[in-house]
Amino acid sequence: MAEPALLPGNRFRAYRGAGAAAKFVCLATAITLTQTNAFEDATVADCDNPLAIPDRKSIKTSKSWGGRFAGSMAADHLAEFQADADSDDPVPYEFRVDPKDATGAGKWVGDVFVESFEVTKTNNGIVSFTVQFRGDGPLAWVAGAST
Repeated sequence: MAEPALLPGNRFRAYRGAGAAAKFVCLATAITLTQTNAFEDATVADCDNPLAIPDRKSIKTSKSWGGRFAGSMAADHLAEFQADADSDDPVPYEFRVDPKDATGAGKWVGDVFVESFEVTKTNNGIVSFTVQFRGDGPLAWVAGAST
């Protein structure tokens, strides 16, 4: 069995903005991107075998996505995230993956609303922060180089 190609933490990054204007979310040491599907279920009998136990059948009714990122940064960058938290419109973000061998490279692209923005401490101009976000609209996977 071949060894897995490990993905160091700096190979999965968050960017605020989109395309060439996207700006690296510096020092986000923890990033979570969650995709969720919702379903409606029905119990369906096997009409050819009336004694069989009915099976559950699921129909996907919607999908959603969201996540969080957290870390530390200089206090002068807080205004960007405050602007995102205050925005009435969704803000574009990218979540890039670029393994060293380029296998599986790409990025998720979508618009987010900030659900919560938390500053947890200040230490000589460095703040710890957490941004909880929810996706607005589709989350698109774009395969290929994501630098």
